Amino acid sequence: MDPKKPTKGRGQGSLVEMMRRRQEEQIASRALVHSLETPSSAEQTRSLEESNQSSISTNVSLGRGRASLASKLLETLGNRDIEPAGLPPPRAISRGRGFVQHLSPPGQYEEAGPSRDSRSESSAPMHTEIEGVLGKLSDISVYDNPVTEDIPSKESKVTEPVCRQGTSGQRINLFTNYIDLKADPSMRLYQYDVQFVPDIASQHIRRRLLNQHSESLGTTKVFDGLQLFLPIKLPQENIQFKSLHPDGSEVTLQVFYRKTQKMNENVQFFNILFNRVMRGLDLVRIGRQSFNPSGTHKFDSHRLEVWPGYVTAVNEYEGGLKLCIDIKHRVLRTETIRDLIAEFWNMDKTNYRERAMNEIIGTSVLTRYNNKTYRIDDIAWDKSPKCTFMRNGEEISLIDYYKEQWKIEIYDYNQPLLVHRENIKTPTGEKQERLTLLVPEFSYAAGLTDSIRSNYKIMRELSTVTKTSPSFRRQQIQKFIKEIQTKPITRDILAEWGLQLNDDVVRLKARRLDPEEIVFGRNNTIRLTHDKPSDWNNIAVKSPVLRAISLNNWHIIYWKRDNRNVTDFVKMIMSIVSAVKIQFTSPKTIELNDDKIDTYLRAITSSIESGVQMVVIVFSTNRSDRYSAVKKLCCVRKGIPSQVIISKTISNPGKLKSVTEKIALQMNCKLGGALWTVKMPLRNSMICGIDVYHSGTGGPAKKSVAGFVASMDSQLTKWHSRICIQASKQELVDMLQMCLISSLNAYKKYNGCNPERIFIFRDGVGDGDLDYVENYEVKQLKATFHRIAPDYNPQLSMIVVQKRINTRFFAPDNKKQNELTNPSAGTIVDSCVTRRNYYDFFLIPQNTREGTVTPTHYIVLHDTSNMEPDHMQRLTYKLCHLYYNWPGTIRVPAPCQYAHKLVSLVGQNIQIEPHHSLSDLLYYL
Repeated sequence: MDPKKPTKGRGQGSLVEMMRRRQEEQIASRALVHSLETPSSAEQTRSLEESNQSSISTNVSLGRGRASLASKLLETLGNRDIEPAGLPPPRAISRGRGFVQHLSPPGQYEEAGPSRDSRSESSAPMHTEIEGVLGKLSDISVYDNPVTEDIPSKESKVTEPVCRQGTSGQRINLFTNYIDLKADPSMRLYQYDVQFVPDIASQHIRRRLLNQHSESLGTTKVFDGLQLFLPIKLPQENIQFKSLHPDGSEVTLQVFYRKTQKMNENVQFFNILFNRVMRGLDLVRIGRQSFNPSGTHKFDSHRLEVWPGYVTAVNEYEGGLKLCIDIKHRVLRTETIRDLIAEFWNMDKTNYRERAMNEIIGTSVLTRYNNKTYRIDDIAWDKSPKCTFMRNGEEISLIDYYKEQWKIEIYDYNQPLLVHRENIKTPTGEKQERLTLLVPEFSYAAGLTDSIRSNYKIMRELSTVTKTSPSFRRQQIQKFIKEIQTKPITRDILAEWGLQLNDDVVRLKARRLDPEEIVFGRNNTIRLTHDKPSDWNNIAVKSPVLRAISLNNWHIIYWKRDNRNVTDFVKMIMSIVSAVKIQFTSPKTIELNDDKIDTYLRAITSSIESGVQMVVIVFSTNRSDRYSAVKKLCCVRKGIPSQVIISKTISNPGKLKSVTEKIALQMNCKLGGALWTVKMPLRNSMICGIDVYHSGTGGPAKKSVAGFVASMDSQLTKWHSRICIQASKQELVDMLQMCLISSLNAYKKYNGCNPERIFIFRDGVGDGDLDYVENYEVKQLKATFHRIAPDYNPQLSMIVVQKRINTRFFAPDNKKQNELTNPSAGTIVDSCVTRRNYYDFFLIPQNTREGTVTPTHYIVLHDTSNMEPDHMQRLTYKLCHLYYNWPGTIRVPAPCQYAHKLVSLVGQNIQIEPHHSLSDLLYYL
């Protein structure tokens, strides 16, 4: 193809050329006017300095005369900066207490393109500890507050793609949810920065002010509120415009030239452009995803509805520029948060606040008047809609504000307000906290709450909609492409920029690794197969364990009401342990007269003082406060393994045997035993996993917990763990050296030498933090080696694990023609849709029968081991077989899952470092 000629493809070339000539003629005819309107560089600099100095010195410049509004709200609602629901964020004003004031008229804010969501999801406390063994890993495509694949916004460098592909395994053909995006090679992208004097908070108003100069700038442009992208270069690099604000005042727009790029060098531009495409399809944007309210699936009996939608992202991969599109669903409740609070009030007037906070805090809500989602961090019981603030010099209550601004009326004047906290950057680059107040009457729970997740009937009905098959996903993607190509507004948006989408998803070559051989005790082995996966669960409870621990002294503590269930459980566990070659003696049973927390704690303390190896506690109900108190006593103060069981779990005679088998295996692991392993060719190597837990409730009292788990033996059956407490919602670990030194010392004590190779699998890192992890965390780790010994320099590999991604793969169904199915376990994809500038690969470690399987993405950030890609991929797959809380493969390597379990227990329940005597045990299973 001649690069000097525009790409025609369906007649688009002539349209692009005509548009370019028209804009050049318009700009040339107005060049003189622009030069007269544009001040000198010195005048521009002086104007900007005066504007910035004014906003800093007065400390009340809230965009357009909103100082009185800010001060009055502070007086009314307390010495914190609070934003009424629906108000868009104007310029941040520092208040000197770490908070930020943000007040401006609502209804004028519009999403301006993708921004990275760094929040990490955290699971609820696992009070029934056998859940990991009994529960089935779900692939429901419903998200509480979904996290999509992050796309770096930095400018891409024109370099050769990093191509690291393996060769082992069977070659297979796959489809993926990527679409080739063809760009006109003759097109260029001219990027400008736009500043508003005075500053304008609303993105919607910014667009309106810029669009007043379409004759000068041209109709083809992309603007995200700060950056302007044009297909042609303006006659001057710095241009000034005058616009008329809707309130009648004059606003100055200063447009500064930044750089020129090829189309495929700016991923941010494409993602902003496709946000326009989604709006052109009449989809409603919620967070970073677009949904179709007209396609709502209603579940009236459960007061729920499911909105179908899409999530899109554009990036340049090894196979070129591609659009990734995935099908998403958003679960919404048709009842408001006020309805939930009222329901808790009717159920229990004494403890309704506690129940409401446990149910609501940490969830996401949707305010339908502006289609925005907020994460609820607290409930302000001392606030109500009767609170007043100043707007345009007049005092107004939230009641009147919603009536005037949104044409909706608040009926309950005494309801509390919901609190949403978020960290934002001030003009100085500092992170400060902003509070948003929401009215429960207008807030609908978005996503799945704990009560919904625990309801099997509801989840089963939801899965009929949310668990979409590979064939259905491909059909929906094809429908999406066709709609873009046939609808004039979306077709023109792409044609103006010389862009064209392929008609179908990408087809690629992949590989399927050979199945692993699972090794149990006494050299009993099983060979897994692709076509007929072995019933690993049944084999695990019948084969001898790899390493058995004799349990000669243990107590079981329970409320006397559960006597029958406990008696049956004890009889069952004593009858089954011989099958797996574990030696358990009969426990001492301790019956309690009540189920108060103090009663349990006194009984546990008495048992521990008598020198028991383990205590088993049976709870009649699932209560987080009681569970936390027991775990804090056992894990922190006494340093003894404990097993908590909910009475309901062992109450069904038909399931008692299978439940008890798994409890017995878990108890063996907590005492230092091992269940199985795989053949591991590596010797003198230490494999580590890192994960970080973030509190869902927020607040200064809650801290983030980083967990570090490292292998001690060559069979990867013994693990050393350390945790470190750090600042709230801080993702990157600051105390890696301490954790690594502790692990290296434990390794040397166990093996008599230091490891020659160290592999670290780092979970919970988005694309925006990849460079920082490589330059910050890896540097900490390498500096640690010299503290062990001056000449100690082992080979180090840092692999980032990403599981919340939008990539999907589909395999042709051999049994049904023209149908797609899920690829089998062991599928590796290391080309075409892998990152252009990273050594990475995708792995599907599990067989999935329902819905569409989600692969796990691995990015090898740092590697001095000189391992072949085949060996790195095979090692990763082996590690997915070694998690003892599930008899099968899991989505992430076992050390990552162990680290996740560790930080969840510490972060949710004990909030303090566990006793050092437990460091070499899997006490957190």
